Amino acid sequence: MEGNAAAASAWSTAGHVCAWYPITPSSSLAEAFQSYCSKLRVDPETKKNKFAIVQAEDELASIGIVTGRAGNGARAFTSTSGPGISLMTEFIGLRTSPRSR
Repeated sequence: MEGNAAAASAWSTAGHVCAWYPITPSSSLAEAFQSYCSKLRVDPETKKNKFAIVQAEDELASIGIVTGRAGNGARAFTSTSGPGISLMTEFIGLRTSPRSR
């Protein structure tokens, strides 16, 4: 099993929301999450999905969705490439600064 598939497998049982920006190598994580959740997170009676996958317009929006959802009680994650993490850390720092509380 590849690393992104393993992470997606874990998140399909632990998480509810995947926010991502389609960029290699992280796209396969969101795709695998969708595949696992389609089997594991569908209500058997209503057939409604009990998960969400949101394609953001960029990495900054992706981490914004995750922090917003997590702040409201949802288990959320995102994936990114190497340079995208730099953008995300700026947003996380903004959201967790003493001024934002």
